[in-house]
Amino acid sequence: MTKQVLVLLVLLCVAPVCTFAQKAEVAFVAGASFTSDSNLRVRCLISIPPCLIPVDGVGTLHPDHRVFFQGNLGLRFIDAKLASLHLEVPVVGIPSQPVRFGISPIVSPSASIVLDHLSSVYVTPAIKVKLFPASQFSPWGSVGGGLAHFSSDSGVTTNKGAIQYGGGVDIKTGIPLLGFRAEVRDFVTGDPRVGAAIPILPVTTESGLHRHNVLVGGGVVLRF
Repeated sequence: MTKQVLVLLVLLCVAPVCTFAQKAEVAFVAGASFTSDSNLRVRCLISIPPCLIPVDGVGTLHPDHRVFFQGNLGLRFIDAKLASLHLEVPVVGIPSQPVRFGISPIVSPSASIVLDHLSSVYVTPAIKVKLFPASQFSPWGSVGGGLAHFSSDSGVTTNKGAIQYGGGVDIKTGIPLLGFRAEVRDFVTGDPRVGAAIPILPVTTESGLHRHNVLVGGGVVLRF
């Protein structure tokens, strides 16, 4: 009788831990980033002795494609069998992304220069809905918001609000606790500041959330 009571107590203690553990997942994802251009209106000073002549032009900031790395913690809090609801926190980093600058018609758009290198970090808590969570293939969609932090090699830092949305599919394997993930996410932010090692007057940029940072990648998922 005493042994049965002890076994029951152990099971009662372990069961909540196991229940919580089955709700948690950690994902590690890497892939390619595709960032939209930023259109600027600039005024350059052209030297025609003895005067400096202001000339208006249209500038473009073009971030090059770069590898991104993501860590993601997810917790399931509703399981309706056909669908489940999760809270997730994706943390994404894009290291040292070259940012090119070109001015037209003063300079041909193809004659752009590398203005700076920009590193980006996105932290956007989100709600994720996963379909058929018990099946081998589980498609899902995510939407959330948070913060984007940008830092350039020239020492300029910027913090911006960010909206994140995306989707993907989780694939179970024959190995317990291990799965794979393929996903596409878009982090929409305002324009970051970069160094201005070019002879221009203050630049007028677009306002609001309009800068798209589309990340396409895949990785592994560990469920506990």
